[in-house]
This record gives sequence, structure tokens and C-alpha cells, in this order.
Amino acid sequence: MTASRRSNWASRAKRVSAVAEASVVALAIAVIAACLAVLGVLAIAPERGEEWTSGLRPVQFYRELEADLLDDYAGVFAVAHNSGDTIPATLEALSYGADVVEVDVVSLDGKLYAAHGSPPIWFGDRFFRGPPLERVWIAAAGADAIKFDLKERSADFHELVLRFLAERRGLRRVIVVSDNPDVLRIFAEREPAVLRFLGVGSEDRFRLIEEDPSLVSVVDGVSVRHTLIDEERAAWLEKQGFLTLAWTVNDLERVNALVLLGVDAITTDNLAIVKLLGGERRGERRLDRIRTSMDVVVGNSAAAPSATPLNARTGKRRSPARTLTHSSLATPTTAGHHPASRSAAGQR
Repeated sequence: MTASRRSNWASRAKRVSAVAEASVVALAIAVIAACLAVLGVLAIAPERGEEWTSGLRPVQFYRELEADLLDDYAGVFAVAHNSGDTIPATLEALSYGADVVEVDVVSLDGKLYAAHGSPPIWFGDRFFRGPPLERVWIAAAGADAIKFDLKERSADFHELVLRFLAERRGLRRVIVVSDNPDVLRIFAEREPAVLRFLGVGSEDRFRLIEEDPSLVSVVDGVSVRHTLIDEERAAWLEKQGFLTLAWTVNDLERVNALVLLGVDAITTDNLAIVKLLGGERRGERRLDRIRTSMDVVVGNSAAAPSATPLNARTGKRRSPARTLTHSSLATPTTAGHHPASRSAAGQR
């Protein structure tokens, strides 16, 4: 090899080495910049950091009820808003008598978690601290039902949820909420015992249920933003036989208005409202019937009462196809019992 050729090879090797070194330095700078950006977000926006690492914590609080009470709230479910997103919030909601524990369901690396938003894929399950769904399932055993708000849209995610429910079939009354009717159709086919609620958060979504009569055979109820409910719509939902779950209501005046309109359940962050609507009242209150004559078996017991009940607030008789007893919401072992009973003082 001539001196000229050796010199060319040496020159090329130096250039390659320089490029490699520059690439390594650039990569290191990018990694450092990304780490600093994450740390900056965690410092400036701790809520975003909390969402990344464990999901946002439920905003549960207790605020005294200032408006006048109605004579009867017995026919309305209490749904503790996002309470299933942490174990402490689940237990606290149950201690106030929540009928239904609401869980935001997400996935990460092929596993199901409780969190209000899907964690970043790059974060990985090694760093994410949101509770696994199976832990929340166990913690919520004292509730009459557990409600899954499906926060992702992929087929793989829905398959994970369906597999989770199949492994626990018959152990618990489950409500599944999705804003996609096609997803609810899949659940109707694969897990028919699960109650299916269409998520309605906008005028467009409400028009969807009004314009698609096929949903009556698929959907048991609607989980609807409370500001979308007025007298006309409440009457229409009642006529269709849909159960109506209104969210999220934290003041008693609006609760009273919704109860008088005939809603079946109210989602709230206010534990005083949970206490008012949920649980037992001085050992006398059984969870009264909102729906009956539904051929769904929970464990070894079926909900099949002989008569279709009247709506406690409107006086209307409900559709037999959309009926369910509060007692059938409970597992055979819990039978609707909650650890916290009401005090008569201040509640009536």
C-alpha cells in the first residue's frame, strides 16, 4: 500500500471517528435536554408529573350541604367520582356509603391500571405508580357495583378489559362506560351480564342516541354530563327505558333538581352527597328498586322480581327491558351493606 493510500485511509478513519464522537455527544445532549425538560415539567407543573407517575388523584372532599333536603333520595345511586383511581380514595368513598366506585381504566405495557389519563408509553410500568386494576377491584368489594370508564380506544385495550372481566365473571356487578357504541356492542356480545352505558359529554353525543334507535337493544343507560339534562331530555330517556347517570354534581341544589327530573344515579366528588344518596339509613334502607325483571345472574342469584316498579320521583313505570334491583347490584356476600350508616340528624 502506497503512502498516499495509507494517508487516505487514515483521513477517512479520522472523519468516521469524528462523526461518531459528534453523534455520541449530540445524543448525550439530547438525553440531558430531555431529562431537564421532564424535571422542569415536574417542578413547574406538578399535576402533570403526578399524571405521568401515578395518574391524577381523585378530588374528593367533604362540604356541608346548605340547600334544603328533599323528602326522599332512596331511589338514586351515589357514584363516587374517580374514587377507584387510588386505593385510599376507594376506601374513603366506601366509608361514606358509596353505592358505585368509579374507576378510570387505562393500560400500560399490556397491563390494566386505574388512572385518569393514559401514562406515557416511554415512562414504562417500572416508573408508573398508579394502582393495578386488580387491586382496585379487591379494594372496591364493599360497593354494590364497580364502574369502568374506558379511557383508551384501541382494540388491544378493549381485549385486555374483556379478558379481565371474563376471569372474574359473576363475581361483581360491573358497569362499563364508553362513548363508542361499537365498543358497547362488543361487550354486549362477549360479556352480556355487564351493564353498558354510553358516555355522553356533548350535544353531538346526545343527538347520537336520539338518532340511532338500534342503541336501545345495546345500551342499558347513559352516563351524561349533568348540564345536558333538562326536563324534556330526562323524559325522553325515561321513555326509552335508559338508566340515567348524571356527572359530575357537587352542589345539593343541582342534585335536588336532577332527582326531581328522575335521574337514577349521580356522580359526585362531594362525600357529603355520597353520604346523602348512598349506603344505609339507620339500618332501614335497602337499596330500593330502580330496575327489575332483568334476566341477569350475579353469582347464584338472579334479579327477577314479579312486578315492574314505579320511578320513585316521577311516578312513571319503568320498561321491563331496562330494569335492575339495587340488591342485584351487590354481590351475594355484600348484599348492599356499607361500613358507614347515616345519622338521622342533618340528613332528614
